[in-house]
This record gives sequence, C-alpha cells and structure tokens, in this order.
Amino acid sequence: MTDPVGGVSLLTHDVLCDPYPTYAHLRSTDPVHFNEQLGGWVLTRHDDVSAALRDHGTFSSRRMELLVAQRGGADPSPAVARFLELAAHWMWMIDPPQHTRMRKLMNQGFTPRAVRLLEPMIQGIVDDLVDAAVARGEFDLMADFCFPVPALVICGLYGLPPADARMVTDWCDAIKVFLGASPELGGVQDAAVALQEMIDYLTEIMERRRADPRDDLVSRLVTADDDGDRMDADELVSNLLLLITASFETTIDMLGNGLAGLLTRRDQWELIKRDPALIPGAVEEVIRYDGPVQLTHRLLTGDVELRGKKLREGQLAYLMRGAANRDPERYADPDRLDVTRDASGHVGLGLGVHFCIGAGLSRLEGKIALTELTTRIPDLVLTEPEQLHWRADNLQFRGLSVLRASTS
Repeated sequence: MTDPVGGVSLLTHDVLCDPYPTYAHLRSTDPVHFNEQLGGWVLTRHDDVSAALRDHGTFSSRRMELLVAQRGGADPSPAVARFLELAAHWMWMIDPPQHTRMRKLMNQGFTPRAVRLLEPMIQGIVDDLVDAAVARGEFDLMADFCFPVPALVICGLYGLPPADARMVTDWCDAIKVFLGASPELGGVQDAAVALQEMIDYLTEIMERRRADPRDDLVSRLVTADDDGDRMDADELVSNLLLLITASFETTIDMLGNGLAGLLTRRDQWELIKRDPALIPGAVEEVIRYDGPVQLTHRLLTGDVELRGKKLREGQLAYLMRGAANRDPERYADPDRLDVTRDASGHVGLGLGVHFCIGAGLSRLEGKIALTELTTRIPDLVLTEPEQLHWRADNLQFRGLSVLRASTS
C-alpha cells in the first residue's frame, strides 16, 4: 500500500484491481492526503467530496493544461496544442458561466422526452443481444453484451454506422487512458492523435447532417439554438466527442461492474429476479457500490483549509467518488451490495453543475439490460466468479476486460 517515499500508492496493479481497501485506509487515517505520485490532494470522505463537487468556484474544472503538463506536455506538439484548444470547450473542463451556456445548448439533445423516445431502440438492441447469448450458451458478457449495448445505442443516437463502433471505441480508449492514467505513463500524444481523428470523423458527420438533417442527436445539436445563440464548430465537435467518450465508455463499465457484483452476490441477483420493481434502485446501488468513474480532478482556485490541511491555489484535488460512495459515515455496511438500499446521495454520477448529462440514458440502458437478463436468462452464472479480469490500466475509469458467463 505504501510507495518508496512513504506515501500511499494508488497506482499498483493490486490497488487498481481493488482500490476499496486503500480507500478505506485513507478515509480512516488521512482523508485529505497529498499524494506524490499523483501530484495532488486525494479526498476520500463523502462530505468532503460532495462539498467540493458542488463548489465549482473553489474546485475548478479548468484543469486540462495542468493534466497535460503532468503527462509530459509542457512543450506541446501541434497535435497536443490542438487537443488543448478543443478540450477547452469540453463541458467537464469549464466553469460557469461558460459551462451554463454550453450545458443549456447540449441539454436540447437529452431532454426527458428525447431519452424516452430511445426506449424502443434500446429494447430492440438488448433483445437481439440476449437472443444471441441464449443461442451461444457460453459467452463473454463484456464483449458480447456490455460493449455492444452502449455501442449500438450511441450509433443509433448519433446516426453512425454500427460498423464504426469499434473504431470509435479505440479513439475513446486513448483519450480515457490519458485522462485517468498515472502521470508518468504519459499518453498525451496518443490522445491528441485520437482526438484529431475523431474531429475529422465527426466534422464530416456534422456537415452531412447540416445538408441533410435526420432524427438523431447530431442533427438536433447542429441546429440547437437559445435565443439566437448557437455553438460554433469547435464547441460542437468537441462536445459531441466528449459525449461519446463519457457516455459510451462509462455505460460499458456500469453494466460490467454491475453484473459482476450481482452475479458474485447471488442473493442480490435472486432479489431482482423475484421483484423487478427493485431494478431501478439496483442500478443506483451498483453505481454506488462499484461505479465506472472512480474520481474527478479539480483545480484549486484559492487556498483551502480542510481537516487541518492547507490546500494551495493551483494544486490539483482528486475527488475520489469511489471512496466517497463507500463511506461508512454516509452508508451503513457500505462494502455490501444491497439492491434494497436507498442509495440516494451517491456521487457516482457527479453532483452540482457537472452532474452527468447522460444520466437518464445510462439509467434506462441499465434498467432494460437487467430486466431482460433476469427474465430471459434467470440462471445466468459467471464461469470464473473467483477470478475477475480488471483492466487495471486507469485510476479514474474502472472496468473489466473479460467477464465470462454461461446461461446455466
């Protein structure tokens, strides 16, 4: 658990596979901890993380340049410079009032009505994948279910060819590893190249939709208007890219982490089988219990005194959402998955102005997926329940690489 300089290491293979014991150690011994490896403050208590997520004035989202500098980008290449230029428009990298304007325009693609209209498409995708799983008998839940559900939903939402899903995933992976990996691992150049390829791809899609609008998200957003205010080309393409990276990748891991938790704690699977009314709450509980997003970075805009520690202006704070969600001061028996629990107040989807814009869509995908799997494959089991294959490449985004299962 300790690194050579006496601090706590969050970047070992064992910790990346199971960070929760280390989170518990930090919560009880050093809840406001300066970590040399990460070059910033690590906050692990629910109260502290929640308060910081809501305080966008002090804990600013404008941290991209510092992240790039930490990862070897002090003298950026042209590709990295373009990466920074585009990332400056990302909703999760800006503060109000700029964030307020961008969020208002982007919300036009994620109204409750727009999400409800997606339900038949999601239901059809899940039905087809469950049919295929039943026919196989044995399969990898990650490759054969958790990946294709959000991949095909995103393709339908954006109006993209389903065959492009794997290419888009590879681009998202490069950006995700840059954002969440250890500073010494770098990754900024790969992320910059992936970003440019995605920009070219999405720009072409945007131009097609302007010329020939369809009933899809891209068409709605290229015409999104708020009293004459519209997004320019850079704002639009950067946030379309962000939505793919954020909603697609995190939904894969929400489904995978959730199924791993439910199928290794069989009593919880049996509960939602017997009572499907528990499923919406079960989706919230699996996000609390083992969420796909484990942390959020923030940049301090001023000095802060917290639990006797002095956090300085210009430093990074790592708000450990995964640790906050298992804080025993907030949840009783927090290391137990309990689908009957009131999981309200969890920070798995963020809080405040940066609450996940795609939360409604993600919850709907989770509800439909669990409903169909418990109904159509009630005896679903993991074939390697004692050996889960965590990616262990990333502190921010947590998920499995393989989850082998059988219909009986």
